[in-house]
Amino acid sequence: MKGFVLLLAIVLVSAPMALADWSVDEGFEGGGIPASWTIISGGDTDDWFAYNNSGYAHTGDWMAAVAYYSSAGAGNDWLITPQVTVSPADMFEFYARSWYGTEDFEVRLSTTGTAAGDFTVELDAVTVGSSYVKYQYDLTPYAGENCYLAIVWFNNDYAMLVDDVRVGQEPSPVESATWTAIKATYR
Repeated sequence: MKGFVLLLAIVLVSAPMALADWSVDEGFEGGGIPASWTIISGGDTDDWFAYNNSGYAHTGDWMAAVAYYSSAGAGNDWLITPQVTVSPADMFEFYARSWYGTEDFEVRLSTTGTAAGDFTVELDAVTVGSSYVKYQYDLTPYAGENCYLAIVWFNNDYAMLVDDVRVGQEPSPVESATWTAIKATYR
């Protein structure tokens, strides 16, 4: 019995999990756009903001939103993540939808800064409808680089919503060498 207890203790202490992780994991549940994010205004008075409405959030109660109350075509508002260092197999993913109708947006990447002109890589140009769609982009070509990622809204009808923004990769367990050796010994 003592041998079994000792083995169990060794397994629990010696089998740490190596995990990949999300360097950005933002659902805006803090009630605001985090200070580490950058917002570039399209020249109107309506910019990205955190909006509390569980009926429109993808998960939780909050989401990022941008709207223009006068006429279509005013947009060009930028929501930019904090700088991330990209690891192999990292992804940029988020959920987006229009309030109603359709909205156009682009997904852009910069390796130099957060000014609009720095975002020379266009990952996608999208028209989204009024149901949430998951958008996911492989960042592997940028592994080892420091990047900023932007969602740029171009107003069509009224408003766009973004929720559950993540950069990185899903945590997954990886066995340690110690755990592998223990399993081999007791098979």
